[in-house]
Amino acid sequence: MTDTTTPWARVNKAKLFERFAIEIGPALVFVVSLQLMNLNLATILFVVATAVAASYSWFEKGHFPYIPAGMVILAALFGALTVVLGDADYIQFRATVVNAGGALAILIGLVFGQLLLKRSLQDGFRLTDGAWWVLSLRMVIYLALMAALNEVVWRTMSVEFWAWFKTIAPVFNLVFLAINWPLIRDNLHAEEGAELTESPPAGAKSSFNPATRGA
Repeated sequence: MTDTTTPWARVNKAKLFERFAIEIGPALVFVVSLQLMNLNLATILFVVATAVAASYSWFEKGHFPYIPAGMVILAALFGALTVVLGDADYIQFRATVVNAGGALAILIGLVFGQLLLKRSLQDGFRLTDGAWWVLSLRMVIYLALMAALNEVVWRTMSVEFWAWFKTIAPVFNLVFLAINWPLIRDNLHAEEGAELTESPPAGAKSSFNPATRGA
């Protein structure tokens, strides 16, 4: 049967909003706490909020959330350094590590034929493997730029300014998805459980691309 729904209707907007809330929640807790309390208490609450977000992901997905768990470990590590040493540089630098590490992980995954971005976002929308591959490359560039931007902000601005920047940073994720909407729109599928391994819509091809192997 032909699918007559619009591309936007095939996007699970509730799931995308849920992911947005999970991403912005800990940062919002940190910036509000920083206005009302000291740095140490704000950092501790940030780590707790990150752990709560990861626990919700575990409960909602029904399996261990490796990426959110990694966020908790990094938050706990850099949060502990911030509290023990009384230096906000550590919790600020954490965002650089998260973004740069995410870019590296996605890139390494592509080299070994793993679409890590697909695992993270496919609850929101389902694409062909080729489209996921192209979107993953673009995400690598985006995360690298976010890591560089975080470095500029925390090294040149106050902790309070950085905290507000960190709070609005998830909005940039929505901008990234909006910019890539043509790619997403043209490769959306609604069928559950379908094997989606078509080639990418454009000419980005590589021996590492799971959609073009053996071609």
